[in-house]
Amino acid sequence: MSNLDFEPVTLTGEERQLMLDVRRFARAKPFEPSAQSPTRGGFDRAFSEDLARHGWVGMTIPRRYGGSARSGVERCLVISELLAAGAPLGAHWTADRQTAPSLLRNGPESLRAELLPRIAAGRCVMAGGFSEPDAGSDLASVRTRARKVPGGWLITGRKIWTTDADRADYFEILCRTSDGGGRKHDGLSLLIVPAGTPGLSVEPIEGMDGERHFNEVVIDEVFAPDNWLIGEEGTGWQQLTAELALERAGPERYLSTFPLLESFVQSRHGVNAPEQSFELIGRTICQQIGLRLMSLSIARMVDRGSSPVAEAAMAKDLGTELEQLLVDELWRYRYEEIKPGPAGERFHEFLDINRLRSPVFTTAGGTNEVLRVLIGRQLPGWADTRKGWALRSPLAATVFDQAATLDAEQSLRSVPRGTADRLSALTADSLQASGFLGVSVPEQLGGSGGGLNDALEVLRGTAYAGLSIPVIEGPILAGWLLRQARLAFPWGDHLAVMAAGDIGLDEGVLTGTLESVAWPERATTLVVAVRQDERLMVATVALDGLGLPMGAVNTAGEPVARGVRLDGVPVAELAPTGIAYEAAAEALSRRRALARAVAMTAALQRTAELTILYAGQRVQFGQPIARFQAVQTHLARLASEAQRAAVVVDATQAALGEQDDPQLDLALVCAARTLAGEAAVVGARLAHQVHGAIGVTMEYPLQRFTRRLWEWEASDGTALPWARRLGADAMTGQMRAWQLITGTC
Repeated sequence: MSNLDFEPVTLTGEERQLMLDVRRFARAKPFEPSAQSPTRGGFDRAFSEDLARHGWVGMTIPRRYGGSARSGVERCLVISELLAAGAPLGAHWTADRQTAPSLLRNGPESLRAELLPRIAAGRCVMAGGFSEPDAGSDLASVRTRARKVPGGWLITGRKIWTTDADRADYFEILCRTSDGGGRKHDGLSLLIVPAGTPGLSVEPIEGMDGERHFNEVVIDEVFAPDNWLIGEEGTGWQQLTAELALERAGPERYLSTFPLLESFVQSRHGVNAPEQSFELIGRTICQQIGLRLMSLSIARMVDRGSSPVAEAAMAKDLGTELEQLLVDELWRYRYEEIKPGPAGERFHEFLDINRLRSPVFTTAGGTNEVLRVLIGRQLPGWADTRKGWALRSPLAATVFDQAATLDAEQSLRSVPRGTADRLSALTADSLQASGFLGVSVPEQLGGSGGGLNDALEVLRGTAYAGLSIPVIEGPILAGWLLRQARLAFPWGDHLAVMAAGDIGLDEGVLTGTLESVAWPERATTLVVAVRQDERLMVATVALDGLGLPMGAVNTAGEPVARGVRLDGVPVAELAPTGIAYEAAAEALSRRRALARAVAMTAALQRTAELTILYAGQRVQFGQPIARFQAVQTHLARLASEAQRAAVVVDATQAALGEQDDPQLDLALVCAARTLAGEAAVVGARLAHQVHGAIGVTMEYPLQRFTRRLWEWEASDGTALPWARRLGADAMTGQMRAWQLITGTC
């Protein structure tokens, strides 16, 4: 059973250099849009052989067979660069991606010696003969049979939807070699047959785009020698499952439409209002960042000897859905007015090709509905890991335990609308007494030390407990401002919060309006960023003299005062910094966005965990509702949304390192905030759909988490501005969208 684990991948210097080397090669000149093999950039035998001469085909094949003995991660990086550039990879695709790893794992040696050198040379077109007219997604029901005869096997049957069968050099055929003792998954085997073998006939199937990608293959008493059987007789199902994991996990499941996206971005320079497209571009880039991290993580698992079948299914489900929805979204722009020129023409050609091919995105390699059932079987194991993910650091675990102890002692479940959450307030008091509210603030300035990651871990622990504490407005934002100004503050028994707004400073008094002030009943000091001659000044104000209205709360039960007017409010302290005001505003914005993403993602893990546990216990019609396919689909989508957000949050936190005051990567912050925000809304809806009536009651803990997910997504201006910002950034260079996805410049 898989736990659906996605560990962050940090590329080595050698891996990054390989990526850049391939990029220079692939981007030397633009590849023309091709409908011959649109999900693989086209079909070109000469190009495949050229790639092989560079060592970029058969990369995981050992040198003794002609390969370059590179890792799966390196192959993933190379394939990603080539797919993003629209390079024609169809001529070596299946053999390189599936057949070679299967032969290396299963043998026999004679077949390795025969085929692997050809694959590594880019001279092997392999057609996978798996699906049949009556066995599409249910491959274990294949009727093609192989009968044992002296020296080999005689194969009879039919295959359909066989890609490249009309130009293949070899066929890999799934067939039944025995009855398997009554279990349909047993008794299956994989046999290789050269093209042109007597008894093989191929009839192309014309698609609605007029191209002939698919074929029907009739197999009439076709002879395959004994040594052309892959592995042991009867182990074909296990071999096929491993091959399908490789087919589903690769970057092609989210990058086959990237040339379309890139052409769309470039076409925006020829329209009147390009900014209207920024949100779509940015959201797509954010999702591709998440999928790239998942794909690299899967490749690393394979390198370590794992078989990440469920992880691959999750990545394919998310990736192919993105590709299909992207085509749907871009189709709205098909007949808009674009300045005549190659950019618009290229966009239209890519769009027309992908429009007619888009239905196959979510069916090839296993339909998404079937994949969600596969994912669903692994969800109890995955749910068991969520606490370990959220509380992976001793700091997060300690904070959670402290909150859980208070929860058990107080039993304060009921937080009616308009009422402050007493358990959160009690937890904040307890954590402050323990020094946790001064985290990330240097000790010499009154804090408890540590860096931004430490503050984020405190946030993880409380969010996973379904509670709110003033860490974002306090040490993460106010503490950062005080640090820049070198102002000390007694965090052990006082609370400072930052509030943003259009604030002016005149002779030591502040004027203007603050958007909101968090935790006004507990905070003692307000910290404000002030612009003076384009430089940042930091001002502090005693909150007890502002006369703020008390008792107001948001939908999560968090105390807040909104629209606070400052009319000649005297400044308690005023100190300069060495930072430009705009740079400080940007740093604060990124810190807030990342912190909010961490909190939402932690709460979302607990939401998914609760929902999966409930679905396994709630019995309807004589069985747990988790066994019903409709419920499994909901659970798989919920887990996928939670997992994708977690992968990006992990990567963003990992990029911070151990620095006390790190620079935050814009693309990662945008992706983390956007994906967490979108997952918060979708995840909460799915969780309540599964829980039914119990999910909307005070007695059940789900309401604590979903109320926070909804509030946290809306309270900082939602994820949309971050998506728009990334979309605007993608317009600033020819390859900028791809650079943002890969973290390069």
